[in-house]
Amino acid sequence: MKKIMSIAFVFHLLFFLAACSSSNTSKEENNQSGGDDGKLKIGMSNSTLSIDFFVALNQGVEQGAEKQGFELISTNANNDATKQVADIEDMIQKGVNAIIVNPQDVDAIVPAIEKANQANIPVVALDRGTAAGELLSFLETDNVEMGRKSADYIAEQLKARYGEYKGNVVELQGLLGTTAARDRGKGFNDQMKEKYPDIKIIARQAADFNQEKALNVMTNILQAHSKIDAVFGHNDDNTVGAANAIDQAGRFKPIDDKEHIIIIGIDGTRQAVEAIKDGRIDATISQVPIEMGEMGVEYIKKALIDKEEVEKHTFTRNFLVTKENVDKEKLWAKELKSN
Repeated sequence: MKKIMSIAFVFHLLFFLAACSSSNTSKEENNQSGGDDGKLKIGMSNSTLSIDFFVALNQGVEQGAEKQGFELISTNANNDATKQVADIEDMIQKGVNAIIVNPQDVDAIVPAIEKANQANIPVVALDRGTAAGELLSFLETDNVEMGRKSADYIAEQLKARYGEYKGNVVELQGLLGTTAARDRGKGFNDQMKEKYPDIKIIARQAADFNQEKALNVMTNILQAHSKIDAVFGHNDDNTVGAANAIDQAGRFKPIDDKEHIIIIGIDGTRQAVEAIKDGRIDATISQVPIEMGEMGVEYIKKALIDKEEVEKHTFTRNFLVTKENVDKEKLWAKELKSN
């Protein structure tokens, strides 16, 4: 009797283990085989769609999904970190095979990333990373490098004007606490200190990546400083706002004028591109958000379909745009679809 009971126990144990193994296998297969029609289903969680740069990121993901034949679920958190977590949890419930996310907040997004990890769903982050959790890949632009390039551009323009690296510069910072504002400011200020010690940063204030706030901040700076040679904005909304303030204060001068205030920003938005053509802004460091979004989808294809390893961290390209090359370069601002 004991022997029979032992055999029965072993049989039930083997059956239980087989069932568990089958469940796990089904879970993994579901994450690679797609929805009912066999297509891979991916989710795109946007932090916001009120700024052109992030609209371009989403456009790149849409184009990439269409190219690969993937089904796409796209959500907009409207700058609400709590909603973004809920959006991703809903994607997990809907059985997506992979998730692409542009986090609103690198800390607040962690629970959503970890839930995706538990569900064996790969996550690709665009432009902003996460404080914890496992990512298949993180794609961004090198913000420190863009800050350094901006310092170099201003320095060379001032040398052309004065014959040496000197002048008075204003820095309009982004949203304090974000990695973009921190790293762009670091690159800019480190470069100024290391290579151009005689160039003075006479004002440094946060404009929060916001055009209206930049206008107000720059208006106050213009009233406080009669001699300003250049402005570095952490993004193009900052510089467009600064250009508007300079114009309203009656201090706009053409580019070839000795009193012209040199302006450079970062992103390559449509407004900045048009302002460069008009001579109101001198330059921007353009990113490639549409390309970045397409690459995110391509990484998912490589990982889930081609079974290839993908880079854990990728810096996408950036480049200087001025009046000399604004009509020649392939700019995302020109490719962005109208709303």
